[in-house]
Amino acid sequence: MSKQIFTLLQVAASIRKTLENRYQQSYWVRAELYKMNLFASGHAFPELVQREDGKIVANLTGVIWRTHFERIKTHFEKTVQEPLSEGKELLLEIKIVFSETYGLSLHILDIDATFSLGALHQLRLNTLKQLHQEGLLNKNQQLSLSLPKRIALISAESSKGLSDFNEVLLAHKDRFGIATFLFNSTLQGDAAIDSIIGALEKIHRVRRHFDAVAIVRGGGAEVGMSCYDDFRLCKKIAEFPLPVLCGIGHSTNLTVAEMVSYSHAITPSVLASNLLTEFEKALSEIDQNAVLLKEIFEKIHRSNHRLIDQLSVKITRITRQNLAFNAQTLNQLTSRVHLGPRASLDRNQKSLLYSPLKLNQALKNITHIHAQHLQSNFQKMQHCSSQLLLFQNHKLNSMMKEIALLDPKSVLARGFSIVRKEQHIIRSSTALSSGEQVTLEFFEGSSEATIN
Repeated sequence: MSKQIFTLLQVAASIRKTLENRYQQSYWVRAELYKMNLFASGHAFPELVQREDGKIVANLTGVIWRTHFERIKTHFEKTVQEPLSEGKELLLEIKIVFSETYGLSLHILDIDATFSLGALHQLRLNTLKQLHQEGLLNKNQQLSLSLPKRIALISAESSKGLSDFNEVLLAHKDRFGIATFLFNSTLQGDAAIDSIIGALEKIHRVRRHFDAVAIVRGGGAEVGMSCYDDFRLCKKIAEFPLPVLCGIGHSTNLTVAEMVSYSHAITPSVLASNLLTEFEKALSEIDQNAVLLKEIFEKIHRSNHRLIDQLSVKITRITRQNLAFNAQTLNQLTSRVHLGPRASLDRNQKSLLYSPLKLNQALKNITHIHAQHLQSNFQKMQHCSSQLLLFQNHKLNSMMKEIALLDPKSVLARGFSIVRKEQHIIRSSTALSSGEQVTLEFFEGSSEATIN
């Protein structure tokens, strides 16, 4: 019996005709966008997967032609306020297409943005529910914060929000002595979650050098904000041992991260202004107390003067009474005793006459000494305050140098290197096998190597 032989093209054409007859309409399919695969031509060839129990159970390639891609992307980001990026579960309108040359593909005609919007809303609700169940919603807000002069900044070096925040603070740096240290981080999109958590963990290790943490992100497009509703990040903020301040620059509803933080502001500039306002209030209270102290001092001084004047009058009256009594007694004695040294009587009379003047001068001298003592104590208090401020600034500079030494870049600069395998840091030779590819990261650049 002879074999019936078909060409590959005949088989492919038969499959194409069968699929065209079977799948003539479009379908709505739920799938995870595993890889976008966007080309310079404007076409995208996304890889779509379905997972069950963490394993990929289905994997097909999709196509979004340039004529559809920009429309789909713009509508999605405008509706969801999130980028059309990898890792998201989407509801796609697809057309099943088979080509003799390129095989099976799913032509993506549209994406239901409301489906993704609902998923993000559910993420926010789930995060709030979990935080409430663990009693973490208000935990960070229960910390105490009094005039933070050492602030750990979590931001991107190139962020406009960071520039605005620093500009506001630097205008009053010499006045209040507020110091900041940057922990560079990604601040939007899914990558921001692990990046911000990593920065918080670094700060946690040197937390004794800081009074508070500020997460600062510039304004602009409000896309990529769902990371601030992520449970892991929000839990990290809620449980952090230092007050966390948020200034992530957006005008929509509050993110969960802002809800659980110690305080938040609509922009980085406003956050910096709020911090300065607290210092201004404290300075105003000091000025008010200084004025009050001066008023109390002057009041006591006036009271002492009145008391001295009253005592002087009283002493003068008593002295005069005593003089009159002594004079009367002396006259009586004189009338009784006609003999006696006349000079002695004259000296006693003069002594009695000068007694009120001596007593009055003594009281004025005592008052003057007390006034000088009060003034000296007030000057000592001002000097001690200045010395304490200089000491704290010196201590803060030392701490900043210590933090800089903890930077991995400082270690690399001394000649050390970091061995990574698939982006993971290798800490032991037992984690490597012969033939494996590793990356050696130096202070300047990196190099690939093979383990022998």
